[in-house]
Amino acid sequence: MAAITAGYRQDGVDIARQYATKHLGEGKITLLDKSQDTVSVGGAALANGVAANALDIDDGHREVKGHPAAVVVPPALAAAEEVDASIRQFLNAVFVGYELAVRAGLAIHTVDDIYTGTGSWGALGAAAAVARLFEFSTEQTTHALGVAEYHAPRTPIMRGVEKPGMTKDGIGWGAYTGTVSAQLAEMGFTGSGTVFDDASMDDTLNDVFHVTKGYLKPYPCCRWAQPGVEAVLMLTSQYDIDPASIRSVQISTFEEAVHLETRKPQTPEEAQYSYAYPVAAALLRGRFTQSELSESAREDSDILAIADHVEFAVDNELDRRFPEECLARVAVRTTERTYRSDVTSSRGSRNMALSVEERLEKARRLISPTLSKTAIERLSVNLQNEDQSIETLLKSW
Repeated sequence: MAAITAGYRQDGVDIARQYATKHLGEGKITLLDKSQDTVSVGGAALANGVAANALDIDDGHREVKGHPAAVVVPPALAAAEEVDASIRQFLNAVFVGYELAVRAGLAIHTVDDIYTGTGSWGALGAAAAVARLFEFSTEQTTHALGVAEYHAPRTPIMRGVEKPGMTKDGIGWGAYTGTVSAQLAEMGFTGSGTVFDDASMDDTLNDVFHVTKGYLKPYPCCRWAQPGVEAVLMLTSQYDIDPASIRSVQISTFEEAVHLETRKPQTPEEAQYSYAYPVAAALLRGRFTQSELSESAREDSDILAIADHVEFAVDNELDRRFPEECLARVAVRTTERTYRSDVTSSRGSRNMALSVEERLEKARRLISPTLSKTAIERLSVNLQNEDQSIETLLKSW
């Protein structure tokens, strides 16, 4: 919810918001931008879904290489508000949607033998969450999942990585497709099966819980670039590296990461789907935050000069360990010496989890100035009382 709130402050998200209010606006569902505008269930799923991934600082799942919570939470939140569900019912629906979304992604990648973005498989998880909250029958749920998967966006994600646009992972459209598919199924619209008919992933239900394998991002950029950002921040914390003395930055990593080729981002999306730019900004400023996605930062000649000196090499061992592990090794060569990192993984995964205080501080940073930073403490308390209405969570907006 904090990522959604911050996402609304990002350039371009207002387009999705304006579309939702203009064309999908008849309803009572809250947009998490504090505008107090309300829209339909589908409109909120779309606009909040676009905002959820706008900063690329949401959740992620290594094995499926996507963002299951970002595509499931907005529809679940909209459906929960529509039926006045409790917080417990909302969280249970998110859990169900998350588990099925990841399984759908793994199945689709197996059957189609191609890597597609979150929207392509997340739509099924979104439909599952909405079906749960709307208390669908087994038959209605089956058709909701089938319609959602059949109508889901294709999301050729590697094109999006190499030519970044507002389309990104297709999360907003996947959230909307899943929501509308559930509504259609409720009215009797039928599907034609799901990918699970060809590649069963349900034999691990009640045994494997994919939600326990997710991660949270500390930086607003593609997860593939975050080990490099983490590595240079570690180096700058250990050594007094003069940015003006940098002659080259050598990043050894896995194959997919070297496709983050943009060096001079013209848009926030290009900055997020760059590897050289976040690393250069981190070296110069000692951080990579939403501020570094701004136009003034993207035009900073000192950052761009360092970005031009970033070089990439595919490391066979690190490539072999992907996607289970997302790793990089960095060497910063200056006029005086070369500074080398160890093989580095970004924080936020279970083996390098963000502390409770780090998670809260991240949330405070994301919601401010839309909401007061103290709102996070209030939301945290409310989440502990799961019998309360979902409305208690939404009052802040």
